[in-house]
Amino acid sequence: MSFEFNKRFDALFWRWAKRRTSAQKTVTLKHRAIYVLPSKAGVCFFVAVILLWLLGTNYENNLVLAASFFLVSLFIVAIIHGFRNLAGLQLTALPARPVFAGEPLELSVRLKARAGTTSGRVSLAADVNRAVVTDVAKDTEEQLALRLATQGRGWFTPERILVQSYYPLGLLRTWSWVRFDVRLLVYPKPLACAQPATIGRDDGERSATQLQGDDFDGFKRYQPGAPLTHIAWKLYARGAGLHIKQYASAELDSVWLDFRAVSGDREARLSALCYLALQWHQAGRTFGLRLLEQQIEPASGQEHLHRVLQALALFELEQEPL
Repeated sequence: MSFEFNKRFDALFWRWAKRRTSAQKTVTLKHRAIYVLPSKAGVCFFVAVILLWLLGTNYENNLVLAASFFLVSLFIVAIIHGFRNLAGLQLTALPARPVFAGEPLELSVRLKARAGTTSGRVSLAADVNRAVVTDVAKDTEEQLALRLATQGRGWFTPERILVQSYYPLGLLRTWSWVRFDVRLLVYPKPLACAQPATIGRDDGERSATQLQGDDFDGFKRYQPGAPLTHIAWKLYARGAGLHIKQYASAELDSVWLDFRAVSGDREARLSALCYLALQWHQAGRTFGLRLLEQQIEPASGQEHLHRVLQALALFELEQEPL
């Protein structure tokens, strides 16, 4: 019951807090977005102070009253220091490497304290059960990596990031919600398919590509995007520069990843094409992509693989660049 109440309260509070913040790539925490409430330890501390004050009043003990007043003053000072610990803290979202759907995505966040100050024991979390804690020293920057759960393909935007601290005494929870104006790419989840390598071509059109055979046929200078498995490392070790091993090849039809050539619903087809793209890239093959009205010409290399996977990720979704 308590857990359900906390979730409901959190959802209501977030809807209210969301109106007070704006999504930005670099967020600076200001007084309107910083909230301070007693922690569990702080509530117990405050109850103990009240009991101490009642005890001193009842027995007219000035020493006990002075101790209770001192503890109240300490609590008030903790409020000020806790608020100043987060005030002015600057958070910047950094680019993240694309992942496949279902894999955790690592979002790097750079933290910088207000000029001339430090921020102690600051924690960031996209999931309250996976917080990352750090200290931001004066005039320095810290970088944290947050793990975000992903589900579907396409652009992924973290809804909110929790920034909180129990500095300095653990009696108060000072926190803020941060929204980053950043979109992170999630590829389709690769799933093995029963189809062999798909051969697709337009009617009346025949394009050829060179697929590697088994017979060695000399060396040539390295070109960006060539498979690393074909680099002649022995020549490189002798100082001859980067060369690629050439093999006798047979001229075959250009290999295409064709959306129409695989079976299943839309997501199953995209997952199968993603799997084939990874397999063919690892084998050093040259291939193209056909997605209904969209087409990517045959090529190879890491950049080409990214273009193909991005096209699969954004198929029939919003396709604006980041």
